[in-house]
Amino acid sequence: MKNTEKTVRSLLVGALALSACAFVGCCTLSDSAEAEAGPGWKLKWSDEFNGTELDTNVWQRCKTGGSDWNRHMSTRPDLVFVRDGHVTMRGVKNDGPDKDKHPWVTGGIENRFGPAISQMAYGKVLIRVKFQDHQKGAWPALWMCGVKPDAQGRRWPWNGEIDIVERLNGDAFVYQTVHSGWTHHKKHAKDPKHNGKAPIVNGDWNVYGMEITPTELVWSVNGKDTFRYPKTDCGDPDQWPFDNPFFFLLDMQLGGKWVGDVNLDTLPVEMYIDYIRIFEKTP
Repeated sequence: MKNTEKTVRSLLVGALALSACAFVGCCTLSDSAEAEAGPGWKLKWSDEFNGTELDTNVWQRCKTGGSDWNRHMSTRPDLVFVRDGHVTMRGVKNDGPDKDKHPWVTGGIENRFGPAISQMAYGKVLIRVKFQDHQKGAWPALWMCGVKPDAQGRRWPWNGEIDIVERLNGDAFVYQTVHSGWTHHKKHAKDPKHNGKAPIVNGDWNVYGMEITPTELVWSVNGKDTFRYPKTDCGDPDQWPFDNPFFFLLDMQLGGKWVGDVNLDTLPVEMYIDYIRIFEKTP
């Protein structure tokens, strides 16, 4: 039943592209997904989160680290779970019996060690997500990092980071950003501009997109292009580390220097991911 509902929902988004298909029954998931992606795209891989457990052949849990984004990450099972056709990620007040002494804990997943087909080089990804709006200090994010070091053996930020979405507090817009050695260490954040903002529908589902081509990165929200980051002719390869595969990180974050303080009294907070779909250009 849930698969049928998702097919119908995606079909409505791409109805014009599938006008020749008169009935939902004749449309597969690939048909409806490709209609949503637009002309010239073929579905390569997806996770529809329709089961009862996370696919551990693809996804790993984000672990605690030393950065703002993962300082409060935990692998507790109640922080990431699959139910009702989507994956839920939570930030909660830490009153559990474990040894984690953080005042709150959060959950997230990544596919750094997943199969290559679940990662992306050139192509397009669409991720359908709903954020809760009430939490001060909430910082959910959908992002990508380079799978391998760059040609000089360097990892972050030299091998690239693409922030498809970062959303702060209950903002009615999201941030869309590139990080690299060029923007971070060489201080070229405005040459070209490395970040933008885009409006979203608060309290509802939104579809966030990222297209990687040999010459530019293109962000989108609900089918509308919202920001572009081009490859320039500056001659420095550090400006463009985006010709190699990237893995995905999808996580519920709380607190940090950027987003600010967390209101423990309004926890828990949740984000829901309906699907992630990767497309490749048709020949």
